[in-house]
Amino acid sequence: MDHVEQTRDRFAALVSPGAGRLDGHLDEGALLIASALDPEVVIAEQMQRLDGLAARFSDPEAADLALGLFGGAAQDPSRHFCGNRTDYYEMENSMLHRVLDRRIGIPISLAVLLIEVGRRCGVSMHGVGMPGHFLVGSAHGYIDPFHGGVLLDAAGCGRLFQRLSGGRASLPADALDPTPPASILKRMLANVAAIATDGRHRRALWAVRGLLASFPEATHRDHVQHAYAAADAARFDIAAAAAETALETVPPQVRAKLRSQIDVWRAQLN
Repeated sequence: MDHVEQTRDRFAALVSPGAGRLDGHLDEGALLIASALDPEVVIAEQMQRLDGLAARFSDPEAADLALGLFGGAAQDPSRHFCGNRTDYYEMENSMLHRVLDRRIGIPISLAVLLIEVGRRCGVSMHGVGMPGHFLVGSAHGYIDPFHGGVLLDAAGCGRLFQRLSGGRASLPADALDPTPPASILKRMLANVAAIATDGRHRRALWAVRGLLASFPEATHRDHVQHAYAAADAARFDIAAAAAETALETVPPQVRAKLRSQIDVWRAQLN
C-alpha cells in the first residue's frame, strides 16, 4: 500500500463514527491532508511545532492568542502569521505544515492554527464557516485570523460579509453557527480539489478526492470523482475499486456505463 492510501486509511479512521471521533483531532486531520499532498510530512513533528507555539502563552484569553499569533493592527510578517493576499489560491495555503513554515495562509488554515493552539492552552474555540470567509468563534466574539486576528461582534461580521459580497447580500441567519471539525476538513479538501482540477496536479487531486470519499456520509458522486481522479493518476486498481463502491448507490441509468468503465480500468491492469 502506498503513502496516499495509507494516509487515506488513517484519515478514514479519524473521521469515522465511534472510535474515530474527531473531537480534539482537528490538527491531526489537517496534517493528514497535508501528508496526503506531501509524503515528507512527519505528523508528530508538526504536532510538536503547534505545542511550541502554545508554550509561548501563559493562561491566555482568545483575544490574547489572536493578537500574539496574528498581530492585530501592528501585524509584522516576520513575527506573526498573515493572510496570503498575493497568492490566495496557492495550494500550500491549505497545507498546515507549510502555513507553519511560511507564516502565511488563507482564512480556514489560519483558523485551524488558532483553534489548535487555543486547545493546547485550554481556550475553547470553534470554526465559523461564514460564506466566503472563515472565522473563529470564541466566548468573547468572532476572530478573523486572515485580517490580523481582529475581534468582531455579530454586527461586525455582518459588515464584513457585506463588504466581501460587494454590498449585494445580507449575512444569512445561520452564517455564524459553529462549524463541526469534520466539516472544516471537508471545506479544506474542497479548496484543494478546486485548485487541483487544472490538470497539473493529478496526484494531489487523486489524494484529496480519496479523502473526501473516506467520510462515512460520502455519496456515490464522491466515489465516482475519486475513481476518475485515481484513473487520471494512472492508479487503475484504485479507480476500479472506488467505482465499485459507487455502484452500490449510483442511479440505475448510469450503472451500466460505470460497469463498462470499471472493465476498461481492470483491463489496464493486465
